[in-house]
Amino acid sequence: MVGRSDDRCPSVSPSMKQLDRLIAKVAPTDSTVLITGESGTGKGVIARSIHQQSQRASAPFIPVNCGAIPENLLESEFFGHTRGAFTGADRARKGLFLEADRGTIFLDEIGELPLELQVKLLHVLEAREVRPLGSEQVRKINVRIIAATNRDLKQMVTEGRFREDLFFRISGFHVTVPPLRERRDDIPALIRYLLARGGDRFGVQGKLSLDGEAEELLVSYDWPGNVRELENVLQRATILAEDGRITVADLPPNITPSSPAGAAAPASTGRGLLREQVRDFEHGLIVRAIEDCAGDRRQAAQRLGIGLSSLYRKLEEHEQAQADQPPSRRQHGPA
Repeated sequence: MVGRSDDRCPSVSPSMKQLDRLIAKVAPTDSTVLITGESGTGKGVIARSIHQQSQRASAPFIPVNCGAIPENLLESEFFGHTRGAFTGADRARKGLFLEADRGTIFLDEIGELPLELQVKLLHVLEAREVRPLGSEQVRKINVRIIAATNRDLKQMVTEGRFREDLFFRISGFHVTVPPLRERRDDIPALIRYLLARGGDRFGVQGKLSLDGEAEELLVSYDWPGNVRELENVLQRATILAEDGRITVADLPPNITPSSPAGAAAPASTGRGLLREQVRDFEHGLIVRAIEDCAGDRRQAAQRLGIGLSSLYRKLEEHEQAQADQPPSRRQHGPA
Protein backbone atom coordinates (compact mmCIF):
# COMPACT_ATOMS: atom_id res chain seq x y z
CA MET A 1 0.00 0.00 0.00
CA VAL A 2 1.30 3.41 -0.87
CA GLY A 3 1.36 5.54 2.23
CA ARG A 4 2.53 8.93 3.33
CA SER A 5 6.10 9.73 2.39
CA ASP A 6 7.06 9.73 6.08
CA ASP A 7 4.78 6.87 7.16
CA ARG A 8 4.72 4.20 4.48
CA CYS A 9 3.55 0.62 4.46
CA PRO A 10 6.10 -1.24 2.30
CA SER A 11 4.71 -3.00 -0.77
CA VAL A 12 6.01 -6.38 -1.88
CA SER A 13 3.61 -7.28 -4.71
CA PRO A 14 4.83 -6.48 -8.25
CA SER A 15 1.69 -4.44 -9.05
CA MET A 16 2.14 -2.14 -6.04
CA LYS A 17 5.88 -1.79 -6.59
CA GLN A 18 5.09 -0.64 -10.12
CA LEU A 19 2.53 1.79 -8.73
CA ASP A 20 5.14 3.15 -6.30
CA ARG A 21 7.51 3.72 -9.21
CA LEU A 22 4.83 5.56 -11.21
CA ILE A 23 4.01 7.78 -8.24
CA ALA A 24 7.66 8.60 -7.67
CA LYS A 25 7.90 9.68 -11.32
CA VAL A 26 4.78 11.82 -11.49
CA ALA A 27 4.84 13.36 -7.99
CA PRO A 28 7.57 15.99 -8.65
CA THR A 29 5.76 17.22 -11.77
CA ASP A 30 2.63 19.37 -12.03
CA SER A 31 0.81 16.82 -14.17
CA THR A 32 -2.88 16.24 -13.52
CA VAL A 33 -3.35 12.68 -12.21
CA LEU A 34 -6.37 10.39 -12.43
CA ILE A 35 -6.46 7.55 -9.87
CA THR A 36 -8.92 4.72 -10.51
CA GLY A 37 -9.71 1.58 -8.57
CA GLU A 38 -12.39 -0.13 -6.55
CA SER A 39 -13.87 1.52 -3.48
CA GLY A 40 -11.66 1.19 -0.42
CA THR A 41 -8.34 0.62 -2.21
CA GLY A 42 -6.72 3.74 -0.77
CA LYS A 43 -6.99 6.23 -3.63
CA GLY A 44 -7.09 9.13 -1.18
CA VAL A 45 -3.92 7.93 0.54
CA ILE A 46 -2.18 7.76 -2.84
CA ALA A 47 -3.33 11.27 -3.75
CA ARG A 48 -1.92 12.63 -0.49
CA SER A 49 1.32 10.72 -1.08
CA ILE A 50 1.69 12.35 -4.52
CA HIS A 51 1.18 15.77 -2.94
CA GLN A 52 3.68 15.11 -0.15
CA GLN A 53 6.33 13.99 -2.63
CA SER A 54 5.79 17.06 -4.81
CA GLN A 55 7.21 20.58 -4.83
CA ARG A 56 3.85 21.69 -3.36
CA ALA A 57 4.19 19.63 -0.17
CA SER A 58 4.34 22.70 2.09
CA ALA A 59 1.17 24.18 0.52
CA PRO A 60 -2.43 23.06 1.20
CA PHE A 61 -3.80 19.65 0.22
CA ILE A 62 -7.58 20.06 -0.11
CA PRO A 63 -9.58 16.81 -0.44
CA VAL A 64 -13.10 17.16 -1.87
CA ASN A 65 -15.69 14.38 -1.99
CA CYS A 66 -17.62 15.39 -5.10
CA GLY A 67 -20.46 13.03 -4.26
CA ALA A 68 -21.01 14.40 -0.74
CA ILE A 69 -21.72 18.04 -1.63
CA PRO A 70 -25.34 18.92 -2.51
CA GLU A 71 -25.61 19.66 -6.22
CA ASN A 72 -27.04 23.15 -5.65
CA LEU A 73 -23.99 24.09 -3.55
CA LEU A 74 -21.25 22.56 -5.69
CA GLU A 75 -20.39 25.69 -7.69
CA SER A 76 -20.24 27.84 -4.55
CA GLU A 77 -18.14 25.25 -2.70
CA PHE A 78 -15.72 24.91 -5.61
CA PHE A 79 -15.34 28.51 -6.76
CA GLY A 80 -16.60 30.61 -3.83
CA HIS A 81 -19.17 33.40 -3.70
CA THR A 82 -19.61 37.02 -2.73
CA ARG A 83 -21.79 38.20 0.10
CA GLY A 84 -25.41 38.28 -1.05
CA ALA A 85 -24.73 36.17 -4.15
CA PHE A 86 -27.71 33.98 -3.24
CA THR A 87 -30.16 33.50 -0.40
CA GLY A 88 -28.25 32.61 2.74
CA ALA A 89 -24.88 33.95 1.51
CA ASP A 90 -24.42 36.28 4.49
CA ARG A 91 -20.66 36.42 4.02
CA ALA A 92 -18.17 35.95 1.22
CA ARG A 93 -16.38 32.64 0.76
CA LYS A 94 -13.36 32.07 -1.43
CA GLY A 95 -14.04 28.43 -2.32
CA LEU A 96 -12.00 25.24 -2.34
CA PHE A 97 -9.95 26.00 -5.46
CA LEU A 98 -8.70 29.27 -4.00
CA GLU A 99 -8.06 27.57 -0.67
CA ALA A 100 -5.84 25.10 -2.53
CA ASP A 101 -3.90 27.85 -4.34
CA ARG A 102 -0.22 26.87 -4.80
CA GLY A 103 -1.12 23.43 -3.47
CA THR A 104 -3.18 20.43 -4.57
CA ILE A 105 -6.91 19.86 -4.79
CA PHE A 106 -8.04 16.22 -4.70
CA LEU A 107 -11.37 15.66 -6.47
CA ASP A 108 -12.54 12.31 -5.14
CA GLU A 109 -15.54 10.62 -6.79
CA ILE A 110 -15.23 12.95 -9.77
CA GLY A 111 -17.67 10.75 -11.68
CA GLU A 112 -20.44 12.10 -9.44
CA LEU A 113 -20.14 15.64 -10.82
CA PRO A 114 -23.19 16.84 -12.80
CA LEU A 115 -22.58 17.75 -16.44
CA GLU A 116 -23.14 21.47 -15.84
CA LEU A 117 -20.32 21.63 -13.33
CA GLN A 118 -18.10 19.46 -15.53
CA VAL A 119 -18.19 22.27 -18.11
CA LYS A 120 -17.10 24.84 -15.53
CA LEU A 121 -14.39 22.55 -14.15
CA LEU A 122 -13.02 22.12 -17.67
CA HIS A 123 -12.78 25.91 -18.01
CA VAL A 124 -10.86 26.10 -14.71
CA LEU A 125 -8.41 23.47 -15.92
CA GLU A 126 -7.86 25.25 -19.22
CA ALA A 127 -7.84 28.90 -18.09
CA ARG A 128 -6.43 28.37 -14.58
CA GLU A 129 -8.87 30.90 -13.18
CA VAL A 130 -12.10 30.95 -11.19
CA ARG A 131 -14.91 33.47 -10.84
CA PRO A 132 -16.81 33.38 -7.53
CA LEU A 133 -20.60 33.43 -7.73
CA GLY A 134 -21.89 36.99 -7.74
CA SER A 135 -18.55 38.48 -8.79
CA GLU A 136 -17.50 40.03 -12.08
CA GLN A 137 -13.83 39.48 -11.34
CA VAL A 138 -11.83 36.36 -12.13
CA ARG A 139 -9.06 35.10 -9.89
CA LYS A 140 -5.99 33.36 -11.26
CA ILE A 141 -5.09 30.12 -9.48
CA ASN A 142 -2.05 27.88 -9.34
CA VAL A 143 -3.45 24.50 -8.33
CA ARG A 144 -2.52 20.92 -9.11
CA ILE A 145 -5.49 18.64 -9.82
CA ILE A 146 -5.63 15.03 -8.68
CA ALA A 147 -8.90 13.19 -9.38
CA ALA A 148 -10.14 9.75 -8.39
CA THR A 149 -13.10 7.51 -9.12
CA ASN A 150 -14.27 3.92 -8.79
CA ARG A 151 -16.42 4.37 -11.90
CA ASP A 152 -15.65 3.54 -15.52
CA LEU A 153 -15.33 7.07 -16.92
CA LYS A 154 -14.85 5.82 -20.48
CA GLN A 155 -18.20 4.05 -20.28
CA MET A 156 -19.75 7.17 -18.79
CA VAL A 157 -18.38 9.18 -21.73
CA THR A 158 -20.01 6.70 -24.13
CA GLU A 159 -23.30 7.04 -22.25
CA GLY A 160 -23.11 10.85 -22.31
CA ARG A 161 -22.78 11.16 -18.51
CA PHE A 162 -19.20 12.45 -18.49
CA ARG A 163 -17.63 14.94 -20.86
CA GLU A 164 -15.01 13.47 -23.16
CA ASP A 165 -12.91 16.67 -23.19
CA LEU A 166 -12.84 16.73 -19.38
CA PHE A 167 -11.90 13.05 -19.29
CA PHE A 168 -8.87 13.69 -21.48
CA ARG A 169 -7.94 16.72 -19.38
CA ILE A 170 -7.87 14.83 -16.07
CA SER A 171 -6.39 11.57 -17.36
CA GLY A 172 -3.09 12.94 -18.61
CA PHE A 173 -1.38 10.60 -16.15
CA HIS A 174 -3.58 7.65 -15.20
CA VAL A 175 -2.78 5.16 -12.43
CA THR A 176 -4.92 2.22 -11.34
CA VAL A 177 -4.86 0.82 -7.82
CA PRO A 178 -5.26 -2.98 -7.86
CA PRO A 179 -7.81 -4.50 -5.47
CA LEU A 180 -6.49 -6.21 -2.35
CA ARG A 181 -7.44 -9.70 -3.57
CA GLU A 182 -4.98 -9.27 -6.47
CA ARG A 183 -2.06 -8.42 -4.18
CA ARG A 184 -2.31 -10.84 -1.29
CA ASP A 185 1.45 -10.65 -0.75
CA ASP A 186 0.91 -7.15 0.65
CA ILE A 187 -1.70 -8.17 3.23
CA PRO A 188 0.64 -9.32 6.07
CA ALA A 189 2.68 -6.10 5.89
CA LEU A 190 -0.52 -4.06 5.60
CA ILE A 191 -1.96 -5.76 8.70
CA ARG A 192 1.19 -4.97 10.70
CA TYR A 193 1.08 -1.38 9.45
CA LEU A 194 -2.56 -0.93 10.46
CA LEU A 195 -2.07 -2.58 13.85
CA ALA A 196 1.06 -0.51 14.55
CA ARG A 197 -0.92 2.70 14.19
CA GLY A 198 -4.20 1.18 15.33
CA GLY A 199 -3.92 1.65 19.07
CA ASP A 200 -4.55 5.38 18.98
CA ARG A 201 -7.07 5.16 16.13
CA PHE A 202 -9.05 2.29 17.70
CA GLY A 203 -8.80 3.53 21.30
CA VAL A 204 -6.83 0.46 22.43
CA GLN A 205 -3.91 0.72 24.84
CA GLY A 206 -0.68 -1.22 24.35
CA LYS A 207 0.86 -3.18 21.49
CA LEU A 208 -1.39 -5.13 19.14
CA SER A 209 -0.52 -8.51 17.60
CA LEU A 210 -2.11 -11.24 15.48
CA ASP A 211 -1.76 -15.00 15.74
CA GLY A 212 -0.75 -17.10 12.73
CA GLU A 213 -4.09 -18.82 12.10
CA ALA A 214 -5.97 -15.52 12.12
CA GLU A 215 -3.42 -14.02 9.71
CA GLU A 216 -3.85 -16.96 7.30
CA LEU A 217 -7.60 -16.37 7.23
CA LEU A 218 -7.15 -12.65 6.58
CA VAL A 219 -4.72 -13.32 3.74
CA SER A 220 -7.02 -15.88 2.09
CA TYR A 221 -10.16 -13.71 2.31
CA ASP A 222 -11.15 -11.87 -0.90
CA TRP A 223 -11.76 -8.41 0.67
CA PRO A 224 -14.57 -7.01 -1.49
CA GLY A 225 -14.28 -3.78 0.53
CA ASN A 226 -10.47 -3.72 0.08
CA VAL A 227 -8.23 -1.86 2.54
CA ARG A 228 -11.16 -0.02 4.13
CA GLU A 229 -12.84 -3.33 4.95
CA LEU A 230 -9.58 -4.75 6.34
CA GLU A 231 -9.19 -1.73 8.61
CA ASN A 232 -12.79 -2.11 9.83
CA VAL A 233 -12.23 -5.82 10.55
CA LEU A 234 -9.03 -5.08 12.48
CA GLN A 235 -10.76 -2.34 14.44
CA ARG A 236 -13.50 -4.77 15.49
CA ALA A 237 -10.95 -7.47 16.30
CA THR A 238 -8.77 -5.22 18.47
CA ILE A 239 -11.80 -4.26 20.56
CA LEU A 240 -12.62 -7.95 21.16
CA ALA A 241 -9.04 -9.19 21.57
CA GLU A 242 -7.73 -10.22 24.99
CA ASP A 243 -4.44 -8.60 26.02
CA GLY A 244 -4.01 -7.10 22.55
CA ARG A 245 -3.66 -10.52 20.86
CA ILE A 246 -6.06 -11.05 17.93
CA THR A 247 -7.17 -14.65 17.36
CA VAL A 248 -9.63 -16.37 15.01
CA ALA A 249 -12.35 -15.93 17.66
CA ASP A 250 -12.04 -12.14 17.29
CA LEU A 251 -12.70 -12.16 13.53
CA PRO A 252 -16.19 -11.59 12.06
CA PRO A 253 -18.22 -14.67 11.01
CA ASN A 254 -17.92 -14.00 7.26
CA ILE A 255 -14.13 -14.57 7.47
CA THR A 256 -13.95 -17.63 9.72
CA PRO A 257 -14.15 -21.19 8.28
CA SER A 258 -17.37 -22.05 10.12
CA SER A 259 -19.28 -19.31 8.32
CA PRO A 260 -21.00 -19.71 4.96
CA ALA A 261 -18.30 -17.48 3.47
CA GLY A 262 -15.63 -19.95 4.53
CA ALA A 263 -17.53 -23.06 3.44
CA ALA A 264 -17.21 -24.50 -0.02
CA ALA A 265 -20.18 -23.42 -2.10
CA PRO A 266 -21.42 -25.12 -5.27
CA ALA A 267 -19.98 -23.51 -8.39
CA SER A 268 -23.44 -22.62 -9.65
CA THR A 269 -24.32 -20.59 -6.51
CA GLY A 270 -20.92 -19.28 -5.39
CA ARG A 271 -21.17 -15.96 -7.19
CA GLY A 272 -24.67 -15.29 -5.94
CA LEU A 273 -23.65 -16.15 -2.39
CA LEU A 274 -20.65 -13.82 -2.56
CA ARG A 275 -22.77 -10.95 -3.92
CA GLU A 276 -25.31 -11.51 -1.14
CA GLN A 277 -22.63 -11.49 1.57
CA VAL A 278 -20.95 -8.40 0.15
CA ARG A 279 -24.30 -6.61 -0.02
CA ASP A 280 -25.15 -7.57 3.58
CA PHE A 281 -21.73 -6.48 4.86
CA GLU A 282 -22.00 -3.19 2.99
CA HIS A 283 -25.51 -2.61 4.33
CA GLY A 284 -24.29 -3.23 7.88
CA LEU A 285 -21.56 -0.60 7.48
CA ILE A 286 -24.06 1.92 6.10
CA VAL A 287 -26.59 1.30 8.88
CA ARG A 288 -23.92 1.69 11.58
CA ALA A 289 -22.65 4.90 9.97
CA ILE A 290 -26.19 6.35 9.87
CA GLU A 291 -26.69 5.43 13.52
CA ASP A 292 -23.33 6.96 14.48
CA CYS A 293 -24.34 10.17 12.66
CA ALA A 294 -27.68 10.35 14.50
CA GLY A 295 -29.65 9.61 11.33
CA ASP A 296 -27.87 12.20 9.16
CA ARG A 297 -27.45 10.28 5.91
CA ARG A 298 -25.41 12.99 4.21
CA GLN A 299 -22.89 12.94 7.05
CA ALA A 300 -22.91 9.12 7.02
CA ALA A 301 -22.14 9.08 3.29
CA GLN A 302 -19.25 11.48 3.83
CA ARG A 303 -17.88 9.31 6.64
CA LEU A 304 -18.06 6.23 4.41
CA GLY A 305 -16.40 8.04 1.50
CA ILE A 306 -19.31 7.56 -0.92
CA GLY A 307 -21.78 9.92 -2.54
CA LEU A 308 -25.19 10.50 -0.97
CA SER A 309 -26.84 9.14 -4.11
CA SER A 310 -24.69 5.99 -3.83
CA LEU A 311 -25.77 5.55 -0.20
CA TYR A 312 -29.47 5.78 -1.12
CA ARG A 313 -28.96 3.42 -4.07
CA LYS A 314 -27.26 0.79 -1.89
CA LEU A 315 -30.02 1.02 0.71
CA GLU A 316 -32.65 0.59 -2.01
CA GLU A 317 -30.77 -2.35 -3.56
CA HIS A 318 -30.57 -4.10 -0.18
CA GLU A 319 -34.26 -3.45 0.51
CA GLN A 320 -35.20 -4.86 -2.89
CA ALA A 321 -32.97 -7.91 -2.39
CA GLN A 322 -34.59 -8.53 1.00
CA ALA A 323 -38.05 -8.24 -0.54
CA ASP A 324 -37.09 -10.88 -3.13
CA GLN A 325 -36.05 -13.40 -0.44
CA PRO A 326 -38.36 -15.72 1.50
CA PRO A 327 -39.36 -14.29 4.94
CA SER A 328 -37.17 -16.81 6.79
CA ARG A 329 -33.99 -15.40 5.19
CA ARG A 330 -34.76 -11.70 5.54
CA GLN A 331 -32.65 -9.52 7.79
CA HIS A 332 -34.33 -6.94 9.95
CA GLY A 333 -32.95 -3.69 11.21
CA PRO A 334 -32.87 0.05 10.61
CA ALA A 335 -32.28 1.34 7.08
